[in-house]
Amino acid sequence: MTENTITRPGVRRIIGVDFDFGALKSAGPRYWAFVSLLITVIGLGVLAWGAALANGGSVMAMRDSYPWGLWFTNYMYYVGLSAGGLVVYASVHLFNAKQFEPLSRLAVLQAGVLVMLALLGIITDMERPWRAVWMLLTPNPSSPFVYTGSAANIYMLICFIDLWILMTGKGGHKLAHRMTLIALPFAIYLHTTTAFVLALNKSRELWNTAVMVPIFLTSATASGIALLLIVAYLMQRFDVMRFKPSMFRSLSTLLSTVIIIDLFLLAVEILTVFWPTAAKPGHALRLAEFFSGPYALAFVPVLVLGIGAFSLLAGSRTRHLPAVQITAAAMYVVAIFLKRYSLMAMGFAIDPLGQYSPPYLPSLTEFLIAAGLLGLGVLIVTLSAKVLPLAVPEHEAHEPAAAEPSLEGPAPANPPALEAG
Repeated sequence: MTENTITRPGVRRIIGVDFDFGALKSAGPRYWAFVSLLITVIGLGVLAWGAALANGGSVMAMRDSYPWGLWFTNYMYYVGLSAGGLVVYASVHLFNAKQFEPLSRLAVLQAGVLVMLALLGIITDMERPWRAVWMLLTPNPSSPFVYTGSAANIYMLICFIDLWILMTGKGGHKLAHRMTLIALPFAIYLHTTTAFVLALNKSRELWNTAVMVPIFLTSATASGIALLLIVAYLMQRFDVMRFKPSMFRSLSTLLSTVIIIDLFLLAVEILTVFWPTAAKPGHALRLAEFFSGPYALAFVPVLVLGIGAFSLLAGSRTRHLPAVQITAAAMYVVAIFLKRYSLMAMGFAIDPLGQYSPPYLPSLTEFLIAAGLLGLGVLIVTLSAKVLPLAVPEHEAHEPAAAEPSLEGPAPANPPALEAG
């Protein structure tokens, strides 16, 4: 690694990337108060993980009937959220969607950090993480975890390499295009194998469905796009990056399209389970727990929030309003987290012997570990917003007004001015 001082004060070039450390010195007290809060949350997470290593499963709410807990819910959730960043990034290089080009660096950063959090969640669940090397040396080829774990590691590396290429400009658009061709199949492979962790369990009836893979892909893409939209607004609100209103309109149109596909697939699965000539007693009995039993508190909001988010974005006259876009995106991000919890619970609500299991609620230790990992991800993005060149230079993102592609038809007659958040 080489390090050279750039003419601008506070900027250092490391591995070809200009790190603006001077921006940290000029950061205000509110910025550092937020960073301090994140460091505190991370510290509590480290302490909670230490308690888990020292005391084992006694400080966890997981039990024989619920061997997977919050860590696995978050693994599915973070892996899924990473999909939105790649979809937006890939659309720039594969489909020439130039309106999303200003988001490309931010999208790739978001994808890489989220997959990293998913992998760290697996490590925190291990009572002896230092023995994880044996999983690499003696893999079980019949276990889906071998494939989804290796795919997550490779995909994370691809994301960070992509980010380096975008920030340094090495290889130009040709290399970025080739990296997209590599990243996209790995992303599909990652999300598919993660869904297969559930779908290939024939003893867990609600998991054992071929529709699990497309449902996982659509919900992952929708939630990832929703999160990217929220992060983009935050970056604009704090003057880190500037975006055109047309970009947010296109992003919200894309989000509404994927949401309705996701809701359709979920409705098809529910209809198949309950339809009189198709219903299997085991399937119908288990899924009923998520409509009228104690699990309904997690699953019914998935439908309410999902339909509500689509309804907000369905109107072409209101879709361009920032408040509507942010509200709908936030609703779907929450909906997919509840959906991931419900997916995890669907396999354990009633065990293969027909015995009912009370709902799982994470312990304080599990919650603090999860909060610490989330705090770490937010801290990385917060520091990156100050230090890394995430904003795409105008000469790279320039697009003539007449050539700007639109996903929703003509823009309003009097488009709103560039919002600050």
